[in-house]
Amino acid sequence: MIDSESRPAGSLANPRLDPLEVDTVRAPAMRIAVLLPADRHRAWQKLARAALASIPGVQVDVRRVRAADAYRPDWSRLERATAMLAETPAPSADPQSPGDSRWDAVIDLAGLDSGGVDQDGAGDQWTAWRAASRHGVWQPLDAQGIHLAAAWPCHAAISAGLGGELLLVRDGAFVLDAVRFFADPDYPRSFERLYGEVATLLRGAVQELIVGAALPTTTAYAPQPSPTPLRRAVRGMRGKALAWRRRLVARWLSESWMIGVIDAPIQALIETPLASKIRWLGRRGSTHYRADPFGIPGDRHRLYCEVYDYRDGLGRIEAIELDRGDRIVQAEPARLQLPMHLSYPYLFEHDGGLYAIPETSANRRCELYRIEADGEWRPVAVLLEGVAAADASLFLHEGRFWLAYTDLGLGAFDNLCLSYADDLRGPWRPHALHPVKLDHCSSRPAGTPFLHQGALYRPAQDCSAGYGAAIAINRIEVCTPQRYREQVVRRCRPDPRGPNPHGLHTVSSWGERTLVDGKRYVFNLHELGRKLRYRGWRSPSGAGE
Repeated sequence: MIDSESRPAGSLANPRLDPLEVDTVRAPAMRIAVLLPADRHRAWQKLARAALASIPGVQVDVRRVRAADAYRPDWSRLERATAMLAETPAPSADPQSPGDSRWDAVIDLAGLDSGGVDQDGAGDQWTAWRAASRHGVWQPLDAQGIHLAAAWPCHAAISAGLGGELLLVRDGAFVLDAVRFFADPDYPRSFERLYGEVATLLRGAVQELIVGAALPTTTAYAPQPSPTPLRRAVRGMRGKALAWRRRLVARWLSESWMIGVIDAPIQALIETPLASKIRWLGRRGSTHYRADPFGIPGDRHRLYCEVYDYRDGLGRIEAIELDRGDRIVQAEPARLQLPMHLSYPYLFEHDGGLYAIPETSANRRCELYRIEADGEWRPVAVLLEGVAAADASLFLHEGRFWLAYTDLGLGAFDNLCLSYADDLRGPWRPHALHPVKLDHCSSRPAGTPFLHQGALYRPAQDCSAGYGAAIAINRIEVCTPQRYREQVVRRCRPDPRGPNPHGLHTVSSWGERTLVDGKRYVFNLHELGRKLRYRGWRSPSGAGE
């Protein structure tokens, strides 16, 4: 049952006014000051301010301040690479001070010149604005302490192939939140994503304040040394080379996945490395691969998985039967024939019935099916409509059904979205935060959420080194319709000396055993031929998407 740790959790208008300074909410529950440069603002700053103003119960007051000089000759050439850095002059170039006003939070999007004297001559700007805020001054910084409004933000991480990372730092001392997103190592190619994600970074922390939650003060911010111009140039060249290498692999090599079984319950992943204990099922095929395995609860011999055909680039759901030695003795198409790519047949029990939520993201619809005793898949309800939901995984928490998924419209593998319902068939409501998390290291679902020693855990893909490279186990700390927090407690990486050394991206509970899948890059003529015919140089749309 759901409350048993032996089962997964899912078994169940003045023309002279600055238009950015007009307050949009008249009866706020919270006041926030957004600091913008006195002389101009950029497109990304305007978008971030608008995102904050759209939160119900929040009043946004724009204040103009003296920003640190961000001009760099080498940087100014790159500023034209994205519309996010387009400038709009401000109506007045005079910097403002907080005066006697007070806010719940001050968000510095300008990059305060901490050495500048405020308008009243009462000390530096930083001290004045910090004193005017109940919860301090918040700034979007990278790991080197570079403000998003400065030159070369996130360059070190992006050019190293680690993706983009933005931290929301309070008073220069504590990390309130972070977003980590996939980014092309060729730095200018990632500008739109880099500047676009600051809104996601800010919304989560503001939501915490709205519901009265205490802001975290346990994660100290310790910026790393900033690179010299020479080192930055070297990193930029390395990033271009890495981006070229990744595109080359995507063009000429193919992902080949296999499914496997571990003779231990899924809870063992918390404490024991299990990659070397995987027994792989079947042989590697030249026309297809298998991935995303989910076992039928209570039946140690039957499971469902995705079978991906290299020749047409489509995945289908397959029913597999194993003998006592875990050899595949029967494999046949599931009785679910839809004219689209299918994958990730998430299985769970509920009220004595067997249900499945297959991935049908190409249809922009997430549907619930009941699997009858004769193997027929009968549609029961539409859970999500108009959403390209990938790897939807169901779990029960505090009396509600929760659906965790990645919205492909927001990114292929670095966002986590949630919907919830009181009844399995709905209606389903989106979480107040959308997405609830942005982290390519631990967001996209990767199997069955499970209980262990009273805590709820959620497997997720770690795509920091590529799609499906490893698995992160998250412990869910807060899950309500308004808030969500989880923490990575373990990473499961593939055996580098095993037959599938290049990835793990599904772990599913199967009673006292666990099903997994693993990846190796191979040269496959069937898929290469299809790519050449259709000029489709993207990754396979099966387990690799």
